[in-house]
Amino acid sequence: MEIFGIQCSYLLSRKDIMDSLKNENFDLVFVEAFDFCSFLIAEKLVKPFVAILPTRFGSLEFGLPSPLSYVPVFHSLLTDHMDFWGRVKNFLMFFSFSRGQWDLLSTFNNTIKEHFPEGSRPVLSHLVLKAELWFINSDFAFDFARPLLPNTVYVGGLMEKPIKPVPQVSKPSAFSLGFT
Repeated sequence: MEIFGIQCSYLLSRKDIMDSLKNENFDLVFVEAFDFCSFLIAEKLVKPFVAILPTRFGSLEFGLPSPLSYVPVFHSLLTDHMDFWGRVKNFLMFFSFSRGQWDLLSTFNNTIKEHFPEGSRPVLSHLVLKAELWFINSDFAFDFARPLLPNTVYVGGLMEKPIKPVPQVSKPSAFSLGFT
């Protein structure tokens, strides 16, 4: 996972790219939430940002409330009707995911030290919470009931295309392997 921090450091050190972004003078930056470097770029440009979360996975790490007593952790195979042991499993999985998230965020520590001055170094986990708006590419109907913050918008299905009927294959053009 160290490669994420190294790639981000390389990008931030590319003066031509950073100057090009600054010269564009954007009013708002759209960031993809699974790439934490995009948050650092928005911070470096001193611009507000809107985050796009491609799935509901990891919603707690991005500041979206997930009460563990009734919202199952992603891939836990639990429902919202958990008994005591289900809640224990949910908490342990949450703890495991949080530890993995912390490990991932810590790969950017050297990048932050290298590219931000000592007095104004951002904490990446706090920087993520500064998003003006969150677009979550999931449908609320597929998720368990949970509280949502006012800056959270579900946009699942926004990019779907209408279903077209499958064309009928005529018999002479059908491919056969010799089986009838």
